[in-house]
Amino acid sequence: ISMNNSTVSSSSYLDILPSNSHLHLKGYQKHLQTNADPLDASTSSNAFVGIVNATSAHNTTCRNNTSSFFLMITGHVESAHHAASASPNDQLYCRYSFSYGPDWEVVHGVSLGLSQIARQGLILGGSNENSSIPNNNAIVWNFPIEISFQSTSPHGWPRLAISVYGFDFLGRDVIRGYSSLLIPLTPGRHVKWAKTYRPISGSKCQQFVNWLLGTQPEYYDSKTVTRGEGRSVTRVVSGDGMMVKVVLTVTRKNFSSFGYTTTSSSQL
Repeated sequence: ISMNNSTVSSSSYLDILPSNSHLHLKGYQKHLQTNADPLDASTSSNAFVGIVNATSAHNTTCRNNTSSFFLMITGHVESAHHAASASPNDQLYCRYSFSYGPDWEVVHGVSLGLSQIARQGLILGGSNENSSIPNNNAIVWNFPIEISFQSTSPHGWPRLAISVYGFDFLGRDVIRGYSSLLIPLTPGRHVKWAKTYRPISGSKCQQFVNWLLGTQPEYYDSKTVTRGEGRSVTRVVSGDGMMVKVVLTVTRKNFSSFGYTTTSSSQL
């Protein structure tokens, strides 16, 4: 191949290219032999160097992708189910956020979201996924979740924090319940039911004042429910028997490269 008035053997270029680039090199060599032009040596040189640079960048990207594993999560916060004694006029909305360790990084999607306001309704038909959960007194959001994580260590595995808010008799926003769940370890589709709870004041008098002023106790950081620090000094009460239904689909990549194996849910 003639480059800048100097002749270099094709074998020297094979030494600087990755092994999977030989097919591209052979195809380009055949093109040069068929369309050789001694007056266009500089153009051929620039085109060949461009192929070398593009191939090297592609292989560098591939090496970086194998230096960590990925966790892809899609799904939705489907609905909240009240106890039978709940008010039929409740209007609720939810907020979700992800809590994860320092080794984890979000590479796609968003780590928090706020749903629309939904009114309580009735889901017709039976529940095939969990017959112990009643379908009446349901507030449906179907709020989507889509996020991808990258990490090199399973420590700090992501957890999903859910906060449910409603309105009091004066239309003020008040907390109705917190909940959290660990993202499933195994790939596939998972249906999770999360019980809710909320903090309360230490005395009946203070509880009445909070109800009157619309200042119900709530966590400053909603991700507190995903951590254990300070939980022992917090007094909580069940969130009116409310349960939140979450449907998640988990996909994993490069876990086997780090020595982690997949175990079916029945063996956990």
